[in-house]
Amino acid sequence: MNKPQNRRFSVLMVVLVALAITGFVLAVYRFMNGIGSVSNLSDGYPWGLWVAVDIMAGVALASGGFVVLGTVHLFGGKRFAPMARPAVLTAFLGYILFTVGLIIDMGRPWHMLYIMVGNRHSPLYEIGWCASFYTFVLFLEIMPAVFDKFRWYGFLAFWKKIVPFLVIALLTLFTWAMTFSVVWTLVVAAILVAWETAMLKGLLKKDDEVPILLIAAGVIFSFLHQSSLGTLYILAGQKLNPLWHSPLLPVLFLMSAIAAGVAMVAMEAILTDWLLDHKSDRNLLTGFVSKMPFILCLYLLLKASDILSRNIGREAFDSGMPALFWALEVFFGIVIPLILFAIPKIIRTKTGIFTASFLVVAGVVLNRINVAIIGIDIPRWEHYYPSIGEIFITLGIVSAGIIAFTWISGSFPIHPKKARA
Repeated sequence: MNKPQNRRFSVLMVVLVALAITGFVLAVYRFMNGIGSVSNLSDGYPWGLWVAVDIMAGVALASGGFVVLGTVHLFGGKRFAPMARPAVLTAFLGYILFTVGLIIDMGRPWHMLYIMVGNRHSPLYEIGWCASFYTFVLFLEIMPAVFDKFRWYGFLAFWKKIVPFLVIALLTLFTWAMTFSVVWTLVVAAILVAWETAMLKGLLKKDDEVPILLIAAGVIFSFLHQSSLGTLYILAGQKLNPLWHSPLLPVLFLMSAIAAGVAMVAMEAILTDWLLDHKSDRNLLTGFVSKMPFILCLYLLLKASDILSRNIGREAFDSGMPALFWALEVFFGIVIPLILFAIPKIIRTKTGIFTASFLVVAGVVLNRINVAIIGIDIPRWEHYYPSIGEIFITLGIVSAGIIAFTWISGSFPIHPKKARA
């Protein structure tokens, strides 16, 4: 690592540690003195910055795990395998931080269990099961890096044998939790057992590195709860501005999460180049983001069709704050990066890829803020603005995640250069 990089990295780490400590102190203060001591949340606005950024945006930005592993192991993108472990680590840490944010928001961690045993007709019920199981799936997916680090090859061989049956148990239990149907549960279990048996006997092709059922479970759980987060805000009804209150909200949330997943993986690779000297393959990055114009174009078409089909185009050109933030989300988060990704000269450079990816990530974060904060208007209650305490707790959570990613990347074979050592 050269000196400029080392200096830059050292300054960044000092800032991140300071923010993480500040966030931790404020979180402790919140638990000691109640949520009102650090936030502007109220009965009228019980969901604010923590839900918008720590939970909704955090979950979307962590979608790189299922996007990359699905691409590598299900859709033939083997050349992108070097990006798999960094993407899984980012996703795993993202879900851990999402849980931390949820605990700080709720104030009573044990109440999280009610999500999984409460009203099974609520979107939160399905989200609770999916997010919990997907976090466990990510834990299983990151374990080979631990085995490689300590050369526990016997454990790795055992992991490959036992993981498919753990996944079968997870998907079977999930089916029961969602349907409460013995018939459907037995059908799903039988199909999964038959699938795994066929792969063991060589009748179906299997992946020698990662069990296919593990990857499939990650994609299933991700698709379900990424879209269900959008379903939550369909229930907001008239409280949510028409620019975002749409029957297509679950699909839009899923599409934006896929775009954010690709962008986050590209950003992570380039940032570790600049700060940690990992030297990712530029041609590989260019190939990885080459489908972004298609993804963003489809996302833009869905948003435009949604606005036009509901005859609310006029609202997009109003003079109020919702219209302004909707325009920022669309033009800076979709249109401009779509143009950048479509220009071959730009995506052949790491600076160009990073710029376009950063705009996509910022656009998705802004979209979640728009849905959860800007678009919410309840006339009989006071307006909500995030407090300094909410902002610094959020910055502390994000900083802790970056510090953890940096330490794990340096200590375990996450990146290709480390994996070959």
